[in-house]
Amino acid sequence: MRFVRDEKGVSPVVGVMLMLIATVILAAVVSSFAGSLSSEETKAPQLAISAEAKRNDSIIVHHEGGDPIYLGSIEVRTFIPEGTYKDMSYKVDLTDNEPAPWGDGIPDAFHEIGNGNGVIEPGESIKINWNDAFATGYYMGSPYLMAPNPGERVVIEIYEKGGNKPIAKTTAVVRP
Repeated sequence: MRFVRDEKGVSPVVGVMLMLIATVILAAVVSSFAGSLSSEETKAPQLAISAEAKRNDSIIVHHEGGDPIYLGSIEVRTFIPEGTYKDMSYKVDLTDNEPAPWGDGIPDAFHEIGNGNGVIEPGESIKINWNDAFATGYYMGSPYLMAPNPGERVVIEIYEKGGNKPIAKTTAVVRP
């Protein structure tokens, strides 16, 4: 009996396996290249804040340490965790230049306490007018402020514009 050796090349199964391995390696290279292109995101600023709240006056947010923050790049939100307006959340409009509906006479929603350049650095603060820090409700055509009472807490959060996770958060007990 005589054996004939087939010299046509690699078997089809081995050929398919080699092509599959080449495809996987090529996909890994393309994926790692594409991943490195998207990793150029800017890192969220890091900061520590504290706050004090005085009923019918203001909330003062102190920048205790970390990165300087440009006022045009942040959103400030208040949240009432207890009391009459429990679970009320409000996004403070830092660009508001109009007085509140009941005419508090203060033309701006906030004031920078610092060098006035629009950047809050450690040691500087933001003063948010009380009437602009909370939502306004209307009852029979008359406005009323949905704000915490003295002794209740208010949570102040700072977000990057368009962000959904706070970059800084603190709680203050409202003083009379």
